Amino acid sequence: MSATDLSALVSARFCHDLISPLGAIGNGLELLQMTNGGAASPELDLITDSLANALARIRFFRIAFGPADPDTELSCDEAAEITRAMYSGRFTVAWEAGSGSLPRPVGRVIFLAILCLEKSLPMGGLVRVSMAEDTISLNVEGRRTAAPAELWAHVTDGTPLAAPRSESIQFPMLREALEQTGLGIEARFGEAEAAVSLQARAPQPA
Repeated sequence: MSATDLSALVSARFCHDLISPLGAIGNGLELLQMTNGGAASPELDLITDSLANALARIRFFRIAFGPADPDTELSCDEAAEITRAMYSGRFTVAWEAGSGSLPRPVGRVIFLAILCLEKSLPMGGLVRVSMAEDTISLNVEGRRTAAPAELWAHVTDGTPLAAPRSESIQFPMLREALEQTGLGIEARFGEAEAAVSLQARAPQPA
């Protein structure tokens, strides 16, 4: 088993083990609200919002960093719900893919690409995910882009990369996920917009 596979399993274990205590916190909040006669309070609202944010992040990270069984599918509706819960502030994601599903490894590539785009939009923006035939497009509208050139060159061209920092680990992971799925990637950045497309690579001649 490779180090990458082990890392994915560790990520899945963390996510799995954290879900239970967070669920218990949610149950405790419901009991507190019942005890309080259902009345809202700033304190309970803050805890509730923080809990929802934590659960959303775990669900997102489980797909982005966990193992991706090629025989497992991720429905577009579920992917849209997870990203909507994860991003509800200045950075948002809208799925225009409709119903249907996609292989879990492809879903992982999309989630990692979203993380890379988030890193490239310091002032936030809107990412629209759409699918047409064999191409998946992520079109971005933002206030300002600041794409880390070295990291994106590694993703698109395989340019050697120095040891990444933890906050940018999604870039080398995206590169590896692309190689595992056989998907190619193109990324174009303007001053306030960006476009990333994922497509199956043409078979190499024998």
